[in-house]
This record gives sequence, C-alpha cells and structure tokens, in this order.
Amino acid sequence: MYAVSDWQGQTANDARAPQGDGAIYAVITACLLENPVLALVNNFAFTLNASIVAGVQLVVTLAAVAVIAARRPHLSRVFVGACCLFLSCALLKFIVTGAFNPRFLYDAAMLPLFLVLGASARTFSPRFLAIIVIVLLVTAIIELVFPDLYAEILNPRKYFYFTRDWVAAATAPDASIASSADIYLGSTRYTGSFFGASHRAGSLLLEPLSLGYLGIISAIFFVHAPNVSVRHKTILVVASILLAVLSDTRVAVFLILAAVLLRNAAGKARTGWLVAVPYLLLLAVVGVSLVIQSMPGDLGLRLAVTSSPLLQATPLSLVFGGVDDSKVADSGFVYLIANVGLIGFCIYPLLASGVLTHEGRPSPVAVSILLYLLVALIFGYAPMSIKTASVLGYGVATLSRRVRSEDAPFQAMGVPPLLGEA
Repeated sequence: MYAVSDWQGQTANDARAPQGDGAIYAVITACLLENPVLALVNNFAFTLNASIVAGVQLVVTLAAVAVIAARRPHLSRVFVGACCLFLSCALLKFIVTGAFNPRFLYDAAMLPLFLVLGASARTFSPRFLAIIVIVLLVTAIIELVFPDLYAEILNPRKYFYFTRDWVAAATAPDASIASSADIYLGSTRYTGSFFGASHRAGSLLLEPLSLGYLGIISAIFFVHAPNVSVRHKTILVVASILLAVLSDTRVAVFLILAAVLLRNAAGKARTGWLVAVPYLLLLAVVGVSLVIQSMPGDLGLRLAVTSSPLLQATPLSLVFGGVDDSKVADSGFVYLIANVGLIGFCIYPLLASGVLTHEGRPSPVAVSILLYLLVALIFGYAPMSIKTASVLGYGVATLSRRVRSEDAPFQAMGVPPLLGEA
C-alpha cells in the first residue's frame, strides 16, 4: 500500500515519478516572471518600450500554444461550441459596425487558452501553487518593509513609464525618470490605504491589482484542492488573504471570504441558473450606480464607469456591440459589451471560468471562479491579464476534470481530457 502524499494527492510512488508537467509549470512561471525580469532589464541594461514587452508576451503565449499542440488535450464539445459562439459574436459586431479590435480578441483569448493549457496537465499540484504564493508573499513583505530597496531593484515606475502608454500619459514629464527609482503609479490611493499599509504592494507582479486577484484565485484552489490537510489548507488560504490585504485590494479580500463561506453552495449551482447571473449583475451595477452616485466614497464613481457608457449607448450597440469605450479605462463589462455585445458578454465569464467546459452541473471550483470574474470585471479587465490567467486556467482545468469512459484512450496515452463531460 502506498502512502498518500498530503500535498500532491498522489501515492508516494507517483510523487517520485516524472509527471510530465514541467513544460506547463515553465510557461506559467514565465507568465508570472515576465514583468519583474523585464523591469530588471529596463532598470540595469537598456530602456524597453511597449513593442518589446508585447513581443515577449507573444513569445510566452506561443510557448503555451506549442505545449498544447504537443499534448493535444481532448476538448469537450460544450467548450468548443462556447468558443465558436463567442467568436461569432465578435464577427457579428464587425459585420454590423465595420470595426475590428484585434487587441480585444487577444485579451479575451488569454483565459480560454490557459484553460486548455491547464487541461494538458496531468494533475493539480498544490505544492507548485504554494511555492508561487509564498514567493509572492515574501516579496510583498520585503517591498513594504524596505520600499526603497524594492524600488531601487525593480523600479516599477520607470518600467511602466516606458512600456505603458497610459502611464506615461498620466505622469508629468520628468527628465529624471530614467535615473529615479519609485513604485507603481497606482500604489497609493488618494483616499488612503484601506488596510493601513504604507502603500499597495505589487510584489513580483509589480502592480497591486494582479497580486490581489492572484490571492483570490489561489485561495479558491486551496479551498477545493483534494487530499490536502485542513491545516495546510488553512495556512495557504491565510497566505492568499495576506496577498489581498498587502495589495490593499478590498474586492479581493471580500471575494476570498465569500469563496470560503460559499464553498459548499458552489457545488449545488446549475449551468441554467448561472446563465442569468451576468445579466442580473449588470442590472444591479447600473441600478446601484444610479442610487449611490451622489453618496460619499468612490464606489458610486467606480460603478458609474460601467453604467454611464451603457446608459448613453443605443440599443443596437448594446445588443451587437459598438458601445463607445474610448474613454473607459476601468470596466471589463463595457469592454466586453463594446466588442461582442450582450450575448458575448454573457458567454465570456461562463466560458473563461470553466463553467461551460462540460455538460451537467459545473464544478464548484468553476462556480467560485465565475463569482470572482464577474465581480472583478466590474472594475476593469485586469482578470484577462496573462499573469493571473495562466494560474487560473491551470487550476480550474485540473481541479474540475471529469473523465468519461470514451476518454479512456486519451488517458491511456497520458493525455487528459478538458474537463470531460459528465
């Protein structure tokens, strides 16, 4: 009898054997380390620009595609059909408006792409994710305790100034930018830190929002990971909460607590019910925005970023796409509706969360991730970032996998199915 590994959920013999997921781990690691490595190059070697950063990200994306092509995971009909329907919405928007946004398609492709990459993995490794969380947490603590050292080494201000056009536009011209050292532009709230830190930590991700969102994702996966002791789950969920707290991301802390409290309820949700959730949440955002926009605080202003463009749009642009989002920087809802209309807006979070990857009742992991995506998309399209998408796709695909009898030949070849249909 083999002893069961408390971390891996495998036999001790299996844990020693090569799992063949090294290439997948390497791609995910590259996604997470892209920004800090490029920041080091920008700070100590030569000045980068947006084109170089985009080129590096494209190489990482192609590496993910190459791993998928080599592993050839079996895709369920539901997943393929949902992808085709979403692309049809983008095509319909182009036919109706004549406008095409390739950047949107690339952004939108990140989450489904990494779901497929995750489906290429043989198993979920809590150890791999724990290492990621611990490294990010330690770096975030160092950043807050020794901010000058962190800024001197990574210099996020300089990196984003030269590689993000919107950062350069929002920063007053400064001849000393090439020699000064500072932290991310949005590291300090104008209303002050909610949790009392000196600034919002970005850790190795260099900006706080992605760090907070990764805390949500990792907490959901640790809560639902099989064969991990309660003690280890508790430690890792607390570490994930600390990522959200140190990044001063209030939404992240709330969603982690919600994911923990609703972990059992998430397993009872049905796909038919979830289809209505994006529309109900959209109506709630617009309604709440109208009610609280004159109240103190910034929530009304944040929600108005979503509600105002939609209330001013024509019915045709809402249904088919074409809402004016040229002046909208922080609403994933508007970004989606502007490019794929209301139908695509509904499909995307269901597809990207893993809810539409098999028939029957969705996994509780996918339902919890759906909650995260819907709330996070209210405040921007950062959830589409390659940094968090890579970890999300890996965890959802491996933790939600269902194996059908017809998938047995694929399993025999060592190729896992993509959340095979129930």
